[in-house]
Amino acid sequence: MAPQAGTTNTRDLTPDPARYQVDDLIIDLAPRRVRRAETVIPLKALSFDLLVALVRAAPNLLSFDQLSERVWPGLVVTPETIVQRVKLLRSALGDDPHAPRYIEGVRGRGYRMVAEVRRLTERQGTPESIVPPSLKERKEEESPNVHAGIAATETAIVSSPSATPPAPPRPARWGPLGWIGGPLIMMALLAASWAIVYYRGASKPAERTSVVVSPVIHSLAVLPLDNLSGDQAQEYFADGMTDELITELGKIGALRVISRTSVMQYKGTRTPLSDIAHKLNVEAVLEGTVLRSGNRVRITAQLVGTAPEKHLWAESYERDLTDILTLQRNVARDVAREIRVKLSPREQLTLGAARPVNPEAHIAYLKGLFFLNKLSPDDLHRSVEFFDQAIALDPTYAQAYEGLSVTHTYLGIFGLIPSREAFPAAKTAALKALELDSTLADAYAVLGQVSKQYERDWAEAERMYRRALDLNPAGWLARGWYAGLLSSTGRFDEAIKLDTQARALDPISVNSGTFLGRDLYRARRYDEAIKACQEALELDPRHVVALWFLAQSLEQKHQFPEAIARLQTATSLSDGPPYRAHLANAYALTGNRAKALKILEELTARSNERYVVPLDIALIYTGLGDRDSAFQWLEKAYQERAARITELAEPHFDSLRSDPRFADLMRRIGLPL
Repeated sequence: MAPQAGTTNTRDLTPDPARYQVDDLIIDLAPRRVRRAETVIPLKALSFDLLVALVRAAPNLLSFDQLSERVWPGLVVTPETIVQRVKLLRSALGDDPHAPRYIEGVRGRGYRMVAEVRRLTERQGTPESIVPPSLKERKEEESPNVHAGIAATETAIVSSPSATPPAPPRPARWGPLGWIGGPLIMMALLAASWAIVYYRGASKPAERTSVVVSPVIHSLAVLPLDNLSGDQAQEYFADGMTDELITELGKIGALRVISRTSVMQYKGTRTPLSDIAHKLNVEAVLEGTVLRSGNRVRITAQLVGTAPEKHLWAESYERDLTDILTLQRNVARDVAREIRVKLSPREQLTLGAARPVNPEAHIAYLKGLFFLNKLSPDDLHRSVEFFDQAIALDPTYAQAYEGLSVTHTYLGIFGLIPSREAFPAAKTAALKALELDSTLADAYAVLGQVSKQYERDWAEAERMYRRALDLNPAGWLARGWYAGLLSSTGRFDEAIKLDTQARALDPISVNSGTFLGRDLYRARRYDEAIKACQEALELDPRHVVALWFLAQSLEQKHQFPEAIARLQTATSLSDGPPYRAHLANAYALTGNRAKALKILEELTARSNERYVVPLDIALIYTGLGDRDSAFQWLEKAYQERAARITELAEPHFDSLRSDPRFADLMRRIGLPL
């Protein structure tokens, strides 16, 4: 009969070979790679560890407790978490749980490897076979008489009854026990750890007790955290935690952290880490999981070096939601320590302990962040509701004020509400956020945008943008807005340099490519602008702003049919007035006055019912050659402090430059001729 769960498999004490053969799979332990023939099967770190644990134990059944101890050493992991991880592993391997080729589950007890396992030894040159259990043996183990009574549907986090914060983070799963003193103490601890591992039947693999010194790493990507709840409605929580980890790590000046828009493209994919690292041009990847149950949160984080692929560090963190901000900063601080990045005194202070937060307020904040990132008109209004809710629940929640300030800024930029409503509200929220936490970079970025697009204080705007980038060098928001200031004021080389830096932080982001296309367009470098926008649209063909700047660049090269086609696509994706106004302008420039006038009539009628930026109507009159009407609406835009009045410096208004009224308006706005 096959050994019962809980018995020691003597093969676990045998030193690992370089590789295993499992049916048609080859598992290489050193590069941590799984191959079928010549095809590499991409597995995340936890999935690989789970597979190796099952292979090492074959043909024995591993109970949920044993799997928890071997794959998540030192943690208490629920059966549901293990079930979800096995599902991911089976999916990657193409294994059918109803007719398993590799992994068999025993209901309520655990899992085992049913495929034939061979240890490939270099010395012998021949495989050593491990025979899987017979069908009879498996049936006997499934008997209800030996049922362990562990419910596979359990979802609650099993945690210590103590409400006090956990002890300092545990040492690396694959690394040292931790440097706590002189050489004699280290040697004694290592010897003790070996004895414990041996005594427990090698429940923790031997290679995890070896001393590993992490390399110095200067670039990092935080991959989207896996949501282990099994509830799609909790995706906002996992995404929000990913965002906040990126923000915390982005505060470290010596570390280049890839922005959210690039890494989120890998959410739910099986792309190999080596491919991700190559595309994002990073030396390491941080991946992990998040599980929320009630007001308890557990994050597991694993740091993987990518050249070559090597596990450097892993840790698990569990806190109440009230301590979630401290948890996030602990992760960032521990990662910095592991990759040997030197923190400045200010960064050490920034990544220190944070104030408690109301759990319900934090949930509302993450929902607001989720809708803010979508950037559609309806979603922006929903994000305001959730940020307001978070503030009502916790009036001292600085990040909620910061999120609210960013949302109001976008509402003003997109012309969804009048500037006189949007920007003062954004400024009030940003100042409150900084009163509560002076380290919030995006709040400074908002103050810069308010100074630029509403108060016309260009020097103050630049000072705020610089302050934001000083606090968070990885902040793409401040970088993109600052580049917009530089290009609007004719400092094109500086703007394009910032855009190039943004692409390094967001190498596969449509936003960074669009910012570059915008500033190349403003610099009258139309061929380069077209190329940048086309590259952005390869990542997202439905990105309306990229279509917008592509169309404008094509229009300046007199490629009107192509420009009109792009603008028609943009208006079909978003019925926003800016895209319709530019379409009408293109029609007017090609002599199709009837279509231009029809759109003009529609937007004028709409302005009587809801807000339309006067600049858009002025643009149509510009295309029609009606200068008096164009300047009438431009003056209206100036008086209303319309955010996009800075577009007056852009090529589509160049036909007005010879009019004295143009120079006067540019002077009052504060833009150079």
